[in-house]
Amino acid sequence: MRMLTRIALAFAAVAVVTTAVAVAAAAQPRGGEARPVDKRFEVQITDEMIRHSRIEDTLYFAGTAWTAAMLLLLLLTPASRAMRDAAARVTQRPFVRDMLYVVMLIVALGLLTFPLTYYGDFVVPHQFALTDQTFGAWMGEMLKGLGIALALFAPIGALALVAVRNVRRWWLVLWACSIPVIVFMVIITPVVLDPMFNKFEPLKDQVLKAKLLDLASRAGIERGRVYQSDKSKQTKTMNAYVTGLGPTARIVMWDTLLQKMDHDEVLAVMGHEMGHYVLLHIWKGLGVSLAISFFVFLLGQKLGERGLSRWGARWNLTSLGDPAAAPWLLLVFFVLGFLVTPIGAAYSRHVEHESDIFSLELTHLNEPMATAFVKLAENSKRDPNPNPLMEYWCYSHPPIGKRIRFALEYPRGAR
Repeated sequence: MRMLTRIALAFAAVAVVTTAVAVAAAAQPRGGEARPVDKRFEVQITDEMIRHSRIEDTLYFAGTAWTAAMLLLLLLTPASRAMRDAAARVTQRPFVRDMLYVVMLIVALGLLTFPLTYYGDFVVPHQFALTDQTFGAWMGEMLKGLGIALALFAPIGALALVAVRNVRRWWLVLWACSIPVIVFMVIITPVVLDPMFNKFEPLKDQVLKAKLLDLASRAGIERGRVYQSDKSKQTKTMNAYVTGLGPTARIVMWDTLLQKMDHDEVLAVMGHEMGHYVLLHIWKGLGVSLAISFFVFLLGQKLGERGLSRWGARWNLTSLGDPAAAPWLLLVFFVLGFLVTPIGAAYSRHVEHESDIFSLELTHLNEPMATAFVKLAENSKRDPNPNPLMEYWCYSHPPIGKRIRFALEYPRGAR
């Protein structure tokens, strides 16, 4: 038990130290950075923006450490075994019992992590005037998300436990089965899951729609599906993204973006999103994710079994296939996922940069792209020049300060 405690303390220490470094670096003066002369291309960095960025960065690491601690709590106390026994009293059918256990586990984790979720997702956005959503509306969406998670992951979790109990190299089975599950989720998300939270409809601005269709045609995208969503009911921030696969593939713009950007800025942003589509970034991203998860699953089984052989007797567990061992397996995979985060983040920054280049070559709207980035930074109240540690560890996009400079320096008509 001492060794397990040391592991937990070491993991928490890494999170605390990393957070402290992030906060300290964010507080340093920024005298050495080159700034555009034209004020249109300069993000007005305020104390509020820096404070918001510090809170978000701290919450990232604090949330990671807290979730790991809650999994340990469920493992080291009788809680997990009590949930397993409660499910067994309801039914003797192993699969149904496992589903009931997974339901209780998801609910328990949701309750244990709720304080940080409430602070990060509700209090902080209101504190920085990034939303007008009421607590009732926010809580309703949280409960809806919980219901979706239960419906999806109860059977998936139960099937995973069946594999762990009955297959020697269960890591390979779980990895292989994750492929169709992930593809299926990507396909149904824009047409089944997303509409449960927002309304999606064809672009209303006919002038802008004509420009976007022309841009899509020049990009080689025929019958482009471009939608707008009523995201303003949840946030004041702006975004656009590519989602779906095959028949459900589409580009989505939040209504907040359409309200706050002019046509050229929207075209520059959408050129970026079209780049993701044309360059097959969703498919490539799936490939990279599966390559990373291959090694995560492999190491997960090895570490899970080693930990059980060493501490299983103290936990009153004899098999990883025992539902009560799920917190241990989840903790192992959670920590491994955290440690490989920089790999996925680095790849994501790479493809985002590729899409920036695609947009600039397609549209030649260098200055509108730069002003769009300025608006994105100021509107989200996030530091456009984060410290290198945060960028390296978890930034999925290049920092906006770098993207602004790149857009202005990239030669027009480079293609």
